[in-house]
Amino acid sequence: MTQQEFINKLAPIAVRDMSDSGVPASVTIAQAILESGYGTTELALKANNFFGMKCSLSGNTWKSAWDGKSKHTKKTKEQTKDGREYTVTAAFRKYPDMETSVKDHSCYLTGAKNGPKLRFAGLAGEKDPEKAIKIIKDGGYATDVKYVDKVMSIINKYNLTQYDKAEVNHTSGQKPCIQIIPELAT
Repeated sequence: MTQQEFINKLAPIAVRDMSDSGVPASVTIAQAILESGYGTTELALKANNFFGMKCSLSGNTWKSAWDGKSKHTKKTKEQTKDGREYTVTAAFRKYPDMETSVKDHSCYLTGAKNGPKLRFAGLAGEKDPEKAIKIIKDGGYATDVKYVDKVMSIINKYNLTQYDKAEVNHTSGQKPCIQIIPELAT
Protein backbone atom coordinates (compact mmCIF):
# COMPACT_ATOMS: atom_id res chain seq x y z
CA MET A 1 0.00 0.00 0.00
CA THR A 2 1.38 3.41 -0.96
CA GLN A 3 1.37 6.36 1.42
CA GLN A 4 -1.53 7.97 -0.45
CA GLU A 5 -3.48 4.69 -0.48
CA PHE A 6 -3.09 4.52 3.30
CA ILE A 7 -4.46 8.06 3.63
CA ASN A 8 -7.32 7.26 1.24
CA LYS A 9 -8.26 4.20 3.30
CA LEU A 10 -8.03 5.97 6.66
CA ALA A 11 -9.60 9.34 5.74
CA PRO A 12 -13.28 8.28 5.57
CA ILE A 13 -12.93 6.42 8.88
CA ALA A 14 -11.32 9.46 10.52
CA VAL A 15 -14.04 11.77 9.13
CA ARG A 16 -16.85 9.58 10.50
CA ASP A 17 -15.03 9.34 13.82
CA MET A 18 -14.60 13.14 13.96
CA SER A 19 -18.36 13.50 13.72
CA ASP A 20 -18.80 11.24 16.76
CA SER A 21 -15.78 12.20 18.89
CA GLY A 22 -14.90 15.76 17.95
CA VAL A 23 -11.26 14.79 17.33
CA PRO A 24 -10.16 16.50 14.08
CA ALA A 25 -9.78 14.01 11.23
CA SER A 26 -6.53 15.69 10.20
CA VAL A 27 -5.03 14.97 13.61
CA THR A 28 -6.22 11.35 13.61
CA ILE A 29 -4.79 10.71 10.14
CA ALA A 30 -1.47 12.43 10.88
CA GLN A 31 -1.04 10.60 14.19
CA ALA A 32 -1.75 7.28 12.47
CA ILE A 33 0.81 8.08 9.77
CA LEU A 34 3.44 9.00 12.33
CA GLU A 35 2.72 6.20 14.79
CA SER A 36 2.29 3.41 12.21
CA GLY A 37 4.60 4.45 9.38
CA TYR A 38 1.64 4.55 6.95
CA GLY A 39 0.41 1.23 8.30
CA THR A 40 3.74 -0.59 7.91
CA THR A 41 4.85 -1.05 11.55
CA GLU A 42 4.69 -4.35 13.36
CA LEU A 43 1.80 -3.06 15.50
CA ALA A 44 -0.20 -1.94 12.48
CA LEU A 45 0.38 -5.15 10.53
CA LYS A 46 -0.02 -7.67 13.36
CA ALA A 47 -2.46 -5.86 15.69
CA ASN A 48 -4.32 -3.24 13.59
CA ASN A 49 -2.96 -0.79 16.16
CA PHE A 50 -2.22 2.43 14.29
CA PHE A 51 -1.60 4.66 17.34
CA GLY A 52 0.70 2.70 19.65
CA MET A 53 -2.12 2.19 22.16
CA LYS A 54 -0.82 0.18 25.11
CA CYS A 55 -3.01 -2.26 27.04
CA SER A 56 -2.77 -0.20 30.21
CA LEU A 57 -3.51 3.51 29.75
CA SER A 58 -4.57 6.07 32.35
CA GLY A 59 -5.83 3.29 34.61
CA ASN A 60 -8.21 2.13 31.85
CA THR A 61 -11.08 3.99 33.51
CA TRP A 62 -12.40 5.48 30.28
CA LYS A 63 -14.86 3.83 27.92
CA SER A 64 -13.10 1.85 25.23
CA ALA A 65 -13.79 0.14 21.91
CA TRP A 66 -11.02 -2.43 22.67
CA ASP A 67 -12.16 -5.89 23.84
CA GLY A 68 -9.88 -5.76 26.89
CA LYS A 69 -8.13 -9.05 26.06
CA SER A 70 -6.47 -9.05 22.65
CA LYS A 71 -2.85 -7.91 22.84
CA HIS A 72 0.51 -7.85 21.12
CA THR A 73 3.76 -7.58 23.11
CA LYS A 74 6.87 -5.89 21.72
CA LYS A 75 9.86 -3.71 22.56
CA THR A 76 9.40 0.02 22.10
CA LYS A 77 11.48 3.17 22.42
CA GLU A 78 10.40 5.87 24.86
CA GLN A 79 11.91 9.28 25.51
CA THR A 80 12.56 11.27 28.69
CA LYS A 81 11.57 14.96 28.80
CA ASP A 82 15.15 15.93 27.96
CA GLY A 83 15.15 13.71 24.85
CA ARG A 84 17.11 10.66 26.04
CA GLU A 85 15.82 7.38 24.58
CA TYR A 86 15.29 4.13 26.44
CA THR A 87 13.67 0.79 25.53
CA VAL A 88 10.85 -1.04 27.30
CA THR A 89 8.84 -4.18 26.59
CA ALA A 90 5.14 -3.38 26.56
CA ALA A 91 1.78 -5.00 25.84
CA PHE A 92 -0.19 -3.20 23.14
CA ARG A 93 -3.87 -3.41 22.24
CA LYS A 94 -4.80 -5.62 19.32
CA TYR A 95 -7.84 -4.64 17.23
CA PRO A 96 -9.92 -6.53 14.66
CA ASP A 97 -9.72 -3.67 12.13
CA MET A 98 -8.63 -0.10 11.42
CA GLU A 99 -12.01 1.36 12.36
CA THR A 100 -11.87 -0.08 15.87
CA SER A 101 -8.32 1.22 16.29
CA VAL A 102 -9.41 4.74 15.31
CA LYS A 103 -12.48 4.60 17.54
CA ASP A 104 -10.53 3.39 20.57
CA HIS A 105 -7.90 6.08 20.02
CA SER A 106 -10.61 8.75 20.04
CA CYS A 107 -12.32 7.19 23.06
CA TYR A 108 -9.00 7.48 24.88
CA LEU A 109 -8.36 11.07 23.79
CA THR A 110 -11.85 12.20 24.83
CA GLY A 111 -12.33 10.07 27.95
CA ALA A 112 -9.00 9.43 29.72
CA LYS A 113 -8.60 11.21 33.03
CA ASN A 114 -5.76 12.43 35.18
CA GLY A 115 -7.38 12.29 38.60
CA PRO A 116 -10.84 13.86 38.30
CA LYS A 117 -9.94 15.94 35.21
CA LEU A 118 -9.94 14.94 31.57
CA ARG A 119 -6.38 14.30 30.50
CA PHE A 120 -6.90 15.95 27.12
CA ALA A 121 -9.48 18.58 28.15
CA GLY A 122 -10.47 20.89 25.32
CA LEU A 123 -9.56 18.46 22.53
CA ALA A 124 -13.06 17.40 21.46
CA GLY A 125 -14.34 20.05 19.10
CA GLU A 126 -11.03 21.92 18.78
CA LYS A 127 -10.90 23.22 15.21
CA ASP A 128 -7.22 24.22 15.10
CA PRO A 129 -5.12 21.07 14.49
CA GLU A 130 -1.99 22.56 16.06
CA LYS A 131 -3.87 23.44 19.26
CA ALA A 132 -5.37 19.93 19.26
CA ILE A 133 -1.94 18.30 18.96
CA LYS A 134 -0.55 20.51 21.73
CA ILE A 135 -3.43 19.40 23.98
CA ILE A 136 -2.57 15.78 23.15
CA LYS A 137 1.16 16.28 23.78
CA ASP A 138 0.59 18.28 26.99
CA GLY A 139 -1.74 15.54 28.24
CA GLY A 140 1.15 13.09 28.08
CA TYR A 141 0.20 11.12 24.96
CA ALA A 142 3.70 11.17 23.45
CA THR A 143 7.16 11.40 24.96
CA ASP A 144 8.79 12.69 21.75
CA VAL A 145 9.85 16.29 22.39
CA LYS A 146 9.22 17.15 18.70
CA TYR A 147 5.81 15.43 18.51
CA VAL A 148 3.77 18.56 17.72
CA ASP A 149 6.15 19.61 14.94
CA LYS A 150 6.17 16.11 13.44
CA VAL A 151 2.38 15.79 13.39
CA MET A 152 1.91 19.30 11.98
CA SER A 153 4.48 18.60 9.27
CA ILE A 154 2.42 15.59 8.14
CA ILE A 155 -0.83 17.58 8.22
CA ASN A 156 0.73 20.30 6.08
CA LYS A 157 2.48 17.91 3.67
CA TYR A 158 -0.77 16.13 2.75
CA ASN A 159 -3.19 19.04 3.30
CA LEU A 160 -5.03 16.88 5.82
CA THR A 161 -7.16 19.77 7.07
CA GLN A 162 -9.31 19.17 3.98
CA TYR A 163 -10.78 16.20 5.88
CA ASP A 164 -11.78 18.40 8.82
CA LYS A 165 -14.34 20.02 6.53
CA ALA A 166 -15.63 16.84 4.87
CA GLU A 167 -19.25 15.79 4.79
CA VAL A 168 -20.06 12.88 7.08
CA ASN A 169 -21.90 9.74 5.99
CA HIS A 170 -23.27 7.83 8.99
CA THR A 171 -23.83 4.48 7.29
CA SER A 172 -20.60 2.97 8.62
CA GLY A 173 -21.91 1.11 11.67
CA GLN A 174 -19.08 2.69 13.67
CA LYS A 175 -18.24 0.93 16.91
CA PRO A 176 -19.00 3.04 20.00
CA CYS A 177 -16.87 3.50 23.11
CA ILE A 178 -18.64 0.73 24.96
CA GLN A 179 -16.80 -0.61 27.92
CA ILE A 180 -14.67 0.20 30.89
CA ILE A 181 -12.16 -2.48 31.77
CA PRO A 182 -11.78 -2.22 35.55
CA GLU A 183 -9.77 -5.42 35.91
CA LEU A 184 -6.97 -3.70 34.02
CA ALA A 185 -7.09 -0.55 36.12
CA THR A 186 -3.81 0.09 37.90
